[in-house]
Amino acid sequence: MQKFKIDLSNVPSEKIGLVKDLAPFLKKETNAEIEELENEIVVKGENNLDPNRIRKFLKNYLESLNVKGKVKKKGKQFIIFISRGKPIFCDKNGNWKMELEERLPKGEEIIMLALGKVKYDVLAYLTKRRDIEIIKLETKCMKKRQKGMGLKIIVRKSLQIAATYP
Repeated sequence: MQKFKIDLSNVPSEKIGLVKDLAPFLKKETNAEIEELENEIVVKGENNLDPNRIRKFLKNYLESLNVKGKVKKKGKQFIIFISRGKPIFCDKNGNWKMELEERLPKGEEIIMLALGKVKYDVLAYLTKRRDIEIIKLETKCMKKRQKGMGLKIIVRKSLQIAATYP
């Protein structure tokens, strides 16, 4: 008997609803036993269960939902990554603010990248805005030392808008 795990921990929280129908889909396609856990699905089947075929089913399922994503295989484990879209590169001209304002109402998670002194402007702008929620904030040293530190921020429109204080 073969056993494969499908890891769903990298799927964003608002997209997890799209993956809920994945277990019945796999059961129908593979005729295998499916076990659903919190962040993973376990597929147990006969010895003729092909891992490449399971990966193909997973990719086809994501395509049928019109969701951009990748399925990576590590041994007997499949990891589903759903794309967050094109990142916003923050420049000193401030053009990134217009692009951020266009993409925020859609409710998607947005990746923002900044280098040099611009990262301080980006952080100041995001902390002043109460309708923007910072999900993840990372700093990284650039490969070329003269570029300094880089900033990667994942933001989305806040689900609860905080009351404004005078």
